[in-house]
Amino acid sequence: MNQFKKLLDYWRRTNIPKFCPYCGNPVREKDKYCIVCGKPLLADIPKKAKKEAEDAVKKDIKELDRQDKSEKKSKKEEKKAKEKDNVEEEDLDEEEQKKEEGDVKKEPRPLPEDVKHQIELYIEFSDLQFKKQTLLDKLDDVNKMMKSPEFETDFNYKDKVNLKFKAVKSLINELKEREKELDQEMDNVFIIQKLTNQLDAKVYQLKNLTREYKLKKVDKETFKRLRDKYKGEKENLEDKLSDLREGMKVWIQDLKVEESEIIGLLKLNKGRYSSKEIEEEEYKETKQDLEFKLKKIQAKIETLEKLTK
Repeated sequence: MNQFKKLLDYWRRTNIPKFCPYCGNPVREKDKYCIVCGKPLLADIPKKAKKEAEDAVKKDIKELDRQDKSEKKSKKEEKKAKEKDNVEEEDLDEEEQKKEEGDVKKEPRPLPEDVKHQIELYIEFSDLQFKKQTLLDKLDDVNKMMKSPEFETDFNYKDKVNLKFKAVKSLINELKEREKELDQEMDNVFIIQKLTNQLDAKVYQLKNLTREYKLKKVDKETFKRLRDKYKGEKENLEDKLSDLREGMKVWIQDLKVEESEIIGLLKLNKGRYSSKEIEEEEYKETKQDLEFKLKKIQAKIETLEKLTK
């Protein structure tokens, strides 16, 4: 019994699924951010990101200084005392600047197929984690059965417990194999999180650049050039994120149409059975197939709605 219990404990220890402490959604061991809520899973990640942004600004300043050293000398003599430094600090925490009147609203772009594929992989991965948790709960049931007096005295009962353990172990192994396959296909960092991280880095860089300028550690020309560069990159990232989220919303609407169609088919199937148009076997097979499709579509909708919040 002790050997069996050790084996049981080992299986529990090595197969516990990991969940985000903030939103409760499944995450991988190697994930640094939650795919759904985007929060860092390691405490030092935000500090590292800020440090990297500071280092990037300093590196860019040095690079511009190196490239323009000779050019700046002559320009400084020509423009000496011509204009007074009067750079207004950008308020980077304000809401996005409103589009000018008359701007044509962009049509939402369909979600790229590679992004769709990654979302579908995550949905399957998420489903696997909940299945693993269910199987681990079944292992707890096996553990309780082992503690029963019958386990040591009733050989038939012991065989029943052993068979149940083997069945659960086999299912867990199957899930683990599929999980490995999914892990190889899934991106290390989900596209939305990758863009969000890059956007945060640009905001940090703009703030650090402004601070360096105010401390007279960078000249006006360098400040302007880097500010324009970072702002352009920031706006480009914002556009990409906006396009992705809008694409997800379009996908949600398409999926909801499919959801309604399947619900309609389920009602039709029930009606055909009630009117004796089809036999019970056909009714059950059709119902099972439609309910499986409906469950998959609803899982996609649920995940997409979380990602677009």
